Amino acid sequence: MSDDKYRPRRIEELEGDPIPVTFVNEPIAPDNVIPLPKARSIHAVLVESLNHMRALLVRLEAGITVPRDQQREVVRELYVATRHQVQVLVATLELDGLE
Repeated sequence: MSDDKYRPRRIEELEGDPIPVTFVNEPIAPDNVIPLPKARSIHAVLVESLNHMRALLVRLEAGITVPRDQQREVVRELYVATRHQVQVLVATLELDGLE
């Protein structure tokens, strides 16, 4: 049949064949096997982190309420730490040759 050349071959058809297994005709991995994620560049991770920190900072600056006065200090420390983290991320992203 001329249509056979366009369908992926089954595993049984590949046995003893010198043609290597490809993505199209490779067997499905078992359930206990997961593909490893590709590593993202440090620059991409830092930019994403900076965006999250800036969003948190905007939310904190918009104001939040806490039920007890003792909790205000924790929120204040979070605000100061977030501001500092934004400054450090910006400085890091400005470094030359960061990989």
